[in-house]
Amino acid sequence: MNLEDLTRKAGVDASAFFTTYHAKADLAWSAKLVADLPEHVAVTLFGQYCYKRRALNTGRSANIWLRKRVETLTAMVNQFPIPVFNINTEDRRQAIATEWADRCTGVLNNMTEFGDKQIDALELLLAIKEPADQWGFCPALPDFNGYNEKKGSGVFDEHPAMYNLIAGAIARLTDENWWLRKLNKAYLHYEEHTAIVVGKVRSGVSPYVSNHAFKQWKQRKNAARLWLNEMQVVNDEHGLTLTLADAVAASVANPEVRRAELMVRMRGFEDLAIEQGYVGEFYTWTAPSRFHSYKKSLKGPSYSNKKYDGATPKQTQAYLCQQWAKCRSKMARENIEVFGFRVVEAHHDGTPHWHLLLFFKPEQLRLARSIMRSYALQHDKHDLAPAKGKKSLRHQGYKPRFDFKTIDPAKGSATGYIAKYIAKNIDGHMVDDDHEAETSGKHGAQNVAAWSSTWGIRQFQQIGGPSVTVWRELRRLREAIDFDDVVERARNAADSSNWQRYVEAMGGTFCPRIDRPVQLAKAIQDKTNVYGEEVSKIMGVMSQENHTTINTRLEGWEIRKPQADVYVPSADERAFDLAFDCAVDFDSKRRDSAAPWSSDNNCTDSIKTNKKIAKGDQLLIIEGKKLGLDNHDLKRLRAGSIINSVVNGHDQYIYIRQGMLLVSRRPPNSQHGHSDFDDPALNSQFDAFTRASINANKQVLRQQAWRVVDGLTYVDQWLQDMSPDMAKQALEQLADIVELHKREKYAAPFVYQEQEVSTAFDETEDDHAYF
Repeated sequence: MNLEDLTRKAGVDASAFFTTYHAKADLAWSAKLVADLPEHVAVTLFGQYCYKRRALNTGRSANIWLRKRVETLTAMVNQFPIPVFNINTEDRRQAIATEWADRCTGVLNNMTEFGDKQIDALELLLAIKEPADQWGFCPALPDFNGYNEKKGSGVFDEHPAMYNLIAGAIARLTDENWWLRKLNKAYLHYEEHTAIVVGKVRSGVSPYVSNHAFKQWKQRKNAARLWLNEMQVVNDEHGLTLTLADAVAASVANPEVRRAELMVRMRGFEDLAIEQGYVGEFYTWTAPSRFHSYKKSLKGPSYSNKKYDGATPKQTQAYLCQQWAKCRSKMARENIEVFGFRVVEAHHDGTPHWHLLLFFKPEQLRLARSIMRSYALQHDKHDLAPAKGKKSLRHQGYKPRFDFKTIDPAKGSATGYIAKYIAKNIDGHMVDDDHEAETSGKHGAQNVAAWSSTWGIRQFQQIGGPSVTVWRELRRLREAIDFDDVVERARNAADSSNWQRYVEAMGGTFCPRIDRPVQLAKAIQDKTNVYGEEVSKIMGVMSQENHTTINTRLEGWEIRKPQADVYVPSADERAFDLAFDCAVDFDSKRRDSAAPWSSDNNCTDSIKTNKKIAKGDQLLIIEGKKLGLDNHDLKRLRAGSIINSVVNGHDQYIYIRQGMLLVSRRPPNSQHGHSDFDDPALNSQFDAFTRASINANKQVLRQQAWRVVDGLTYVDQWLQDMSPDMAKQALEQLADIVELHKREKYAAPFVYQEQEVSTAFDETEDDHAYF
């Protein structure tokens, strides 16, 4: 893309403020710098550069900004081993997924010689994984420490869990659906990261997430909502039926239920802390400046951060998790006990930061705070230094990165401190304004939900305490457990929404998970997943003391459409069934209980359809009866199936081709000589039929297209009853007619239509010869 195209598409009048020699040189340099980027990215960056160049009235800062942003975007484009253009549509990603899955399959077949040669499992996996390494894709892998020693000692032969995990990884690498999921996620993150870099994700533009990603999230939500409303959850064994939407609304997938449960658990932790004498503190933990693409000034407007190094929100979250892991390890070494909640929230530019409400023993509070602060400030401490000449005695450089506030029960509860952040990041309940996003609480919550879904970031995390999954399973039980007091205490606490009593019944806040008195009960399903791996399913809960399993879930649930929406045969299919019944010999079908012949069951009067039975169907029924086929077989033939039947001890294969019923002695793709399915004479005959049919369809469609051009019918009415292939042919004819009509409109009066059509695409020396 040249400078002229850039200025035109960016809507910039460069000649107005790029007047000096140096300014014109900067303009040419900037156009050359962004030329290799995708068009929409190049136009946006160029427009922002021109604005900065004019606003700052200096080229140095604007040039540095543009150079760093282009470096980041170039690295993003180069992360893919193929041009990003090849994966910018669903069809292209599907083709690429198939291609690269086939590459991995080719490596597998070549190394094993199509299964005839045995290769070490780890060596085989590393070789097959090489194509995925080029993309940065990798399935979940086991721990390979001591692999050779364990293999040599025969551990894997006795316990083949390692081999099973490797086999599952190889199965994923050779599966095009696994590749497609990875490609879809990678391209989604690329698009959103690009929007962050060029400034489309920030306060005043689109907070938390780009408009494009938000619309995609809304489309997914709407599609899921429509599907949920269409489906039912049915248990035929117990006679239970409910809509899938109602089932989801009763689960934690419902934002209201999710928010209420979080508040119950948070309140339970607070009551437990008060009872045991713990002190609560509220912390805000932010990533260093280099993770932020845009910042907000004190007056409100956002501006680009010159320290930004191109990190994604996913990478920022990983950094914060890594620093928190160091804190947990240090606290464990110091025997500091902690429990509470963590909420992940986004800055206006999509960069995550944390809010933590934690409870400590009073004597351990200062040490725990010091540990957290030291790891929060571990990197990039120079960012926190005060400006020259502005250092004061009260300067607290850590506050922009790490802030805390001790909970004073006299001023408010600990749950009240975090309630706002929970509601703000779920549904915006009782949140009037989102000051970070400069929008309403409800709209801000929707953007936060789209941000979390786009980047796959977990918003809420419980720290310490028993399993919430066990809590949810116990809430399914409505009747008291009379044979186990421990399980009954936990069940009663869960049923009454008392998290404090539930924690106490489960052994206290700091009881190790393996020692909890109530555990999840899981069972291995009979069927494996698509990768041949065993799948465990939660069946209920189990008492640790007597190993008694209590089922909390009913078996036999099935998701399906309501009975009213079950497929109803068309009039053509009903007529076909009735015609078959009429064609069958009634004497051979009659039994002692046969109904008397009357006008009520007369076939002539009982066929009530808008169409008459097609002549081809009549012939098909007659010939099919001779071959011993019933109406279900004939329906399968009409749908394109091949039926294998045995006549006099010999196989015969029956199929329909171009409306003709054919019988072959050899199966399709027979390797034993010539197959009847590929008869040259039949092929030429059928090709002729196909060409004639296509030409006839084109003529009809062309006549109808003229009616559309003449305004005698509407396009949507014309196409609504067509199949996709037929509609495609119709649109091709319409486009041809429109182009022809356009040429006729501007042609000279003496030009004949035949001449214009034949020479419209010829290169001539005189441009005025025909126009």
